[in-house]
Amino acid sequence: LNNNFSKVSSFVYPKTSTIPSSTRPPAANWIDEKPPLLFWNQILLSSPLSRSTPHQGNLQAARKPNQSNNFNRSSNGDQSSPSKRLPNPDKLTKEEKEQSLQYLASLIKRRLRQIKDAKQSTLENDVSNDLDSKQREKIESAEFVTEEEDVAYQLAKGRFIDLATTVKGEKILEDMFRTPVALAASESLTSAADDTQESKDVNNEMTGNNDDNSNNINNSDDNIDTIQTPTDPRLIKHAITSLQSLLLYAMQIGIKGPTEMQNKLVRHLFRPGDAPQEESGTWIPEWNGEAIRRFKFFRETELGKDVLAALIWKRTAQGARDLMVELGVWGRHEDTALLRSGFPIRFLEEEERVSKEAENNTHDPDRILGLRKDLRNFKVYTIDGDSTLDIDDGISVEVLKSSDDKSNDTTDPDNSQRRYRYWIHIADVDRWAPRGSPLLKAAERRGTSLYLATSTLCMFPPNMSSGVMSLESYDDKHALSLGVELNADGSIIPSSILVTPSMIQVDYRLSYDQVDEMLDEGVGYTEEWQIGAMLEAATKRRAHRVAHGSTEGMVPFPIPKGVVSAEYDEEKGDYDVSLKIETTHNSGANVTLEGEGDDPYASPVSSSQLIVTEMMIMAGEAIGKWHQAQTTQEITVSDGLAQLPNELKLPYRRQPAPDFKSREAESRHMDFLYAMNKRYPHAWYARRFFNSVQVSEDAGPHFGMGLECYVQWTSPIRRLTDLQVHAALKRYLRKKRINLLIQKGIPIPADIASMDVGCD
Repeated sequence: LNNNFSKVSSFVYPKTSTIPSSTRPPAANWIDEKPPLLFWNQILLSSPLSRSTPHQGNLQAARKPNQSNNFNRSSNGDQSSPSKRLPNPDKLTKEEKEQSLQYLASLIKRRLRQIKDAKQSTLENDVSNDLDSKQREKIESAEFVTEEEDVAYQLAKGRFIDLATTVKGEKILEDMFRTPVALAASESLTSAADDTQESKDVNNEMTGNNDDNSNNINNSDDNIDTIQTPTDPRLIKHAITSLQSLLLYAMQIGIKGPTEMQNKLVRHLFRPGDAPQEESGTWIPEWNGEAIRRFKFFRETELGKDVLAALIWKRTAQGARDLMVELGVWGRHEDTALLRSGFPIRFLEEEERVSKEAENNTHDPDRILGLRKDLRNFKVYTIDGDSTLDIDDGISVEVLKSSDDKSNDTTDPDNSQRRYRYWIHIADVDRWAPRGSPLLKAAERRGTSLYLATSTLCMFPPNMSSGVMSLESYDDKHALSLGVELNADGSIIPSSILVTPSMIQVDYRLSYDQVDEMLDEGVGYTEEWQIGAMLEAATKRRAHRVAHGSTEGMVPFPIPKGVVSAEYDEEKGDYDVSLKIETTHNSGANVTLEGEGDDPYASPVSSSQLIVTEMMIMAGEAIGKWHQAQTTQEITVSDGLAQLPNELKLPYRRQPAPDFKSREAESRHMDFLYAMNKRYPHAWYARRFFNSVQVSEDAGPHFGMGLECYVQWTSPIRRLTDLQVHAALKRYLRKKRINLLIQKGIPIPADIASMDVGCD
């Protein structure tokens, strides 16, 4: 997984196809010279002391070795002045800072008091930190000043996005700054001495711990609800900024090691040309994706420690995390690794707005240019897991007849004169998120969909990823389709490859288990004979790849994979965690086989998994072979109009073959393990021979797949790199069509914009 993410990000296709490779921006500079964040899985799965994250080279030119990382950069990315910071225009005096901290401390203690009062009716043995619905209603039942009139609330609203993994947590933080109606006119500020004593009492009663070294804020009979909201907005802003810093400090729980090692965990958030870090306590005018990225990159936590000091709370990341749990902002199992990684946890209001606009976008350059073919007459199947919502691929079979076949019957699979063209239809995401669109910007912030045990964080908003983009059944859907014929040995016939934007309609939305059942019962060979035809093709393809050295042949007993899922139980107030272990070569439900010598993790052989796997791999090889057959179009002039330069570059994934000759002793040991039927030891030992995957503009063999070439492009809904391949392919086809129009003297349709063909 780490290898996949580190290599896939090195592909860049230029803003226009005329930029030579020697002048293209560095590998980290994607569209608009901002690299998508592709390293989340590595960041979330690696420990602080693990190996460095990908793209170390991106920072080497801008960083000095062993430099302490506050990453204070000048506007051009220069590191020569590490102490330089942008000045704070709203800088407070020491007394004003103290007043702002005491105001925030009072808000926190009021929230803790509300939670304690709401829990008084619960049983003594209730140790849950989560409030039930009635307890939440009691806290939220207080009357507040209207949102429009509440200055503090207006300043806090929207300032805690991506600082909690739930919207509920963000709302709690915002509501802490709301002013109750009964207290709006209050002029008394709780004294620092009373706050200090009260904070000790509240925490003692809540934690049941009177140890002076524990996190102790506690309860007294004094009324802490008489809180005066500062009249100076600068003090409120400072309090909000301090609370943000406290949340950031809590995210650092579990981070160990020297500063340089810790810096590697945020290296992926670096952008060339970043402005220097702002002075501590600076109010960021707009809390957007860019502000969140910088905030988590620079990791300013000193203000958060000051808040803990004002609360007489343990000044550690663990203490800050415990406080967030006590406040109900975080759950007991809050994913702090996800929070500090910088991966956008939810979509901003602006991103949701542009996604709704994109949903109603009718502009289709491929239809305007006559490129989009109507393939709705094909019977299209989608095969996915039961819970899959973002369906991005479908498959179908087209019957082709020989010239001497006079039969009109197109449904009989036994007609010996027939040959088949196998179609792979991939969701046309570029239709809805074209280059330069705000929706694409939202996808660039993420770079991939992230699949966690507790949830899925999509690259696109749900109304797009599981809506108009997804290949749902019985609706007209835009796709990028590839058709291919096979030789008898399973190899691709290069001259048969077709690539076209299309309109399809999915007939069957099937699960893996349903397809396996259809094949077992014979339905997949009669009424739905197309499934049987695809299985036959997939079987040939697998044999062809194994014959060319794929890992399926080298490692016949793969290492099992574990899938962890966690579902929240409202009654228990905790997660139910399940672990599923199965081999990677099929996706059927895990069934433990009985009998001596059987693999305890081997799942039933799944024909459906074989179909999907081989069809998608075939699509990757076919697009590479098709690309190699394309020729660079020479620029010609017709009636004073010059044709557009048209060169297509794609990211080929390559893997060199293992070097067995220079490692003869190890090779013999691997063969010994296989001969002794040491399945998993053999699989683990074989891994040391595999070379890392490389991404290059030049085609080359992929040993692990047993292919001559391979381009990854079949998951554009959840992988930005695949979407970029789609964009490059479609702009190549559009330019090709426009050049044909120019050659024939036909006017270019007025609705075609320069961005539609990649001409910025």
